[in-house]
Amino acid sequence: MQKDTLSQEFSKLSTKEDSKSDERSDEVDKKKIKPKTGSTDKTVILERLRRLTKDPEQNVLFVIEEGCRETFARNDFNMALQSIKQAFYIRDYVSIFTTPSNLPVYTAAYIPGRALCYYEIFRSHTQLLRLLAKSSRIYLPGSGSGSELIGMSAAMLHVPPARQHVQLYMQDIGDWSEVLDRLEESVRRQWKLDSKQLHCSYEQGDVLEPSPRRDQLIQEADLITFMFVMNELFVNKAKSMALIQSLVSNMKKGAYLLVVDSAGSFSHLKIGDQTYMIYTLLDAIKSLEKVISEDSKWYRYPGHLQYPLDIQNMRYFLRLYRKL
Repeated sequence: MQKDTLSQEFSKLSTKEDSKSDERSDEVDKKKIKPKTGSTDKTVILERLRRLTKDPEQNVLFVIEEGCRETFARNDFNMALQSIKQAFYIRDYVSIFTTPSNLPVYTAAYIPGRALCYYEIFRSHTQLLRLLAKSSRIYLPGSGSGSELIGMSAAMLHVPPARQHVQLYMQDIGDWSEVLDRLEESVRRQWKLDSKQLHCSYEQGDVLEPSPRRDQLIQEADLITFMFVMNELFVNKAKSMALIQSLVSNMKKGAYLLVVDSAGSFSHLKIGDQTYMIYTLLDAIKSLEKVISEDSKWYRYPGHLQYPLDIQNMRYFLRLYRKL
């Protein structure tokens, strides 16, 4: 797709994100709505939170490390990790995520910081926490490495289980099924989430490739997440624009779209002679209402945490949109 064509396509989706929309978003952000929780629910939640121990972040890392134990024991672990880092440097994402031997190593090295960040995001925002407290279908493109699974599962312990039926439909370009199976086993063993409370499904596939199945997953989802994946997708601008158009067309009214990604230059998108942050363009889509808007936020992990590898602090932007 040529640059001018890309600009035209965005303008079709955009036009009016005026001050009224921004005012609505600000009003939503400022409302600190607390869920109605009876004394019985509070008792149940306190009991559930004990599963995270008195040090939830360390417990999250323990669950990840347990799920990655065989990976850490590999003789070629360090060599594979260096190969992944080199591919990231040149933005060769395809080679990272389609090389089977890379996948467990990527999970062991890269998901701890993100899982902790996602846990913080979901437990700190009422709109997201409510989705984890009821029957919800969540479509998670690019989630094969397991950080969304870990972060959301931990956050689920902050709400009562009575109506909790969270269905995670995870999808990624590589075959992450074995990695996710091990992490899911660790989650269920440590946090006692049964299959009624948490249902996990994984499908291998490229979210940029149009298909009836992709449209179905979008149409049925109560929440769609793009967690540190949107900038990777925009390496292919034409297909990414088509994906956004599909989202706008197929999301049901009232469904949410959560986008979390780097607040730095990795999220720059050049259109014509102009450079934009990806969220600037998403903000302009008239059928998506901003519910939460944070342009730059840090997740800094507690300094006492123990893990076999270094954990990275993260600076990210966050957008939660609701389909009008």
